[in-house]
Amino acid sequence: MFKQGFNTYKFGKITINIFTHDVVFVYIGKKGTYIKNIYKKDIFKYSKALAMFAGFILTTSIIVTVIPSDEATADSAFNIDSGVYHQELDESEENEKTLTDGDVKSIEDDEKLKNDLLLSDKTDFSMPAENVTLKIRTYKVKNGDSINQVAREFGVSPDTICGSNSLTSYDYLPVGTVLRIPNKDGILYNMKEGNSLAGLAKKYHIPIEKILSENSFRNSDFVPVGELVFIPDAKPQNIFDGYMWPVSSRHITCGFGWRKNPFNRNYREFHKGIDIAARYQSVKATKYGKITFAGWMGGYGYAVIIAHPGGWKSLYGHLSRIYVNEGQYVKQGQVIAKSGNTGRSTGAHLHFELIKQGSHTNPRKYLKK
Repeated sequence: MFKQGFNTYKFGKITINIFTHDVVFVYIGKKGTYIKNIYKKDIFKYSKALAMFAGFILTTSIIVTVIPSDEATADSAFNIDSGVYHQELDESEENEKTLTDGDVKSIEDDEKLKNDLLLSDKTDFSMPAENVTLKIRTYKVKNGDSINQVAREFGVSPDTICGSNSLTSYDYLPVGTVLRIPNKDGILYNMKEGNSLAGLAKKYHIPIEKILSENSFRNSDFVPVGELVFIPDAKPQNIFDGYMWPVSSRHITCGFGWRKNPFNRNYREFHKGIDIAARYQSVKATKYGKITFAGWMGGYGYAVIIAHPGGWKSLYGHLSRIYVNEGQYVKQGQVIAKSGNTGRSTGAHLHFELIKQGSHTNPRKYLKK
């Protein structure tokens, strides 16, 4: 339903539009269109000035009608004295344009439509819709599905898909897996022994009041083991897109590319990975994958190779200890070994490589900061 409408009054080339909250004066001459907008609340404050302004406009209109040769001067004076908006048209005589009655009517109709919309309930501010009731849907993964594709189809984030289903990678989605998918972003969590709502709130940095508002617990002080808890806006903590640094150190002692052999400076060789300063530190899997090698590798000493979905592989060399076995699947960030000084090495460090579709690539470009 529209609010108050508007009235229009025409005096020669002058049109006065009276809206609910303001008054708009329009003067249309051969050289241009002049518009002045005044809020109604200021009408009385400036009544004297408006009277003079209206008188000036009427006088100018008469002069323009009687003495056409002075029209340009009248238009210019109107623009300077009133300070109204002036839209210039082409000044050449042969391109001079005159608005027809139809053009004026079209302008008036456009203004009315615009102001009617601005004053209608349709364009009023309204509060956001109430919170959507939590619903949990299921989906069986088909061949060719990806996490991003499923997330888009259900209108949630990839974090929600991974976190709600204990997935170990953003890249790997086993065919046949039945996914639990909430209808809003967050994590579906099965309560485990020793956990509490306060502990979950602290772990995921979500206010406990927000968790309580999204769940219906018989007793919020005691949530039984196995009960499903929805943690709104939570994200998985041990998984992220991309490749993570395999050690806590970020100091690269030798980069990817050509270098002088550290044992024979007269010999140049291509270093197919990066050396990271890591003195007997824990080494973590850069991404989810399968251990395809774990053992002695000649000059690389004790080493581990992980095969990742999508044709990627990572190698960890000069290790002092290995904690995984071939054929084992590891999560991103899982400790797999300890850095060391085995094999052909000048000191304790980690040699790290990334292989993409059979070709070595610079790991530094893919490691997340």
